[in-house]
Amino acid sequence: MMKDNIANITDFIFIGKNFEELTYYDLLIINADYAEESVAGDMKRMYDKKIIDDDTTFLICAGHGEDENDSAGLLVSYLKGKGLKNKIIIDDKYIENPLLLKNINKLIDINSYNHILRIAKAFVARRFYMNAKRHHFPISKCDFYGIVDGRNIGKDSWYLSEVGRKQVMKEFVNIGNLFLEGELDL
Repeated sequence: MMKDNIANITDFIFIGKNFEELTYYDLLIINADYAEESVAGDMKRMYDKKIIDDDTTFLICAGHGEDENDSAGLLVSYLKGKGLKNKIIIDDKYIENPLLLKNINKLIDINSYNHILRIAKAFVARRFYMNAKRHHFPISKCDFYGIVDGRNIGKDSWYLSEVGRKQVMKEFVNIGNLFLEGELDL
């Protein structure tokens, strides 16, 4: 791949904040599937740096596949092991972005939160923001923090492996198809 193509795709797909850029959040919306231990470690670091505190609510989306409920349970177990005792809401019904964004008020009063952090795989950030805009989610109060699972598909590494290139291009195509179907808008 040419460097310009990599840079353009990276800039489009991978949006969000690095750990050092995070501020204070009173709500975390978390998809941890297959990266539970890493996410729990990052959340403990957030707590230690006062990015979150005891009053921060955690909304954990259970994940995908056969073990989706185990994903949420595993994350909760890791969080408790790290001493985090926050209010936790587990959602196993609206785990995907469009459903979650459409139904968020069935889970929490989204307007009662001032600063929201969405934690999910790094390569889904653009689609999340495009969906959020479409479903009138208070995106102005929301930041995105991308996690990198064992496949190492992150902003600085996606193009280094075939699995990373395929996953990012799949996401790129998915966004294009959703746009063509009228589900997403630029």
